[in-house]
Amino acid sequence: MARYLFIVSMQDPALHDELLQRFSDDPNAEVILDRRRAERRQAEIPGLLERRQADRRRRPGVNEELRRSVAIVEIS
Repeated sequence: MARYLFIVSMQDPALHDELLQRFSDDPNAEVILDRRRAERRQAEIPGLLERRQADRRRRPGVNEELRRSVAIVEIS
């Protein structure tokens, strides 16, 4: 059975509370508040090679979804 992670924007704490209540008894759903403050890389440092070959996130569109309050991710 699929499990779902609801990531709610820090800009919408009321939605976070509402989803926590709605899914409190559902073992296949988890609701969390997005804790990220900003992108980790603030500036490019010349001369250093980029070691990452690709974005490690499975769902790179989550940032865009969070701008609309909530992202829903299926956990396998």
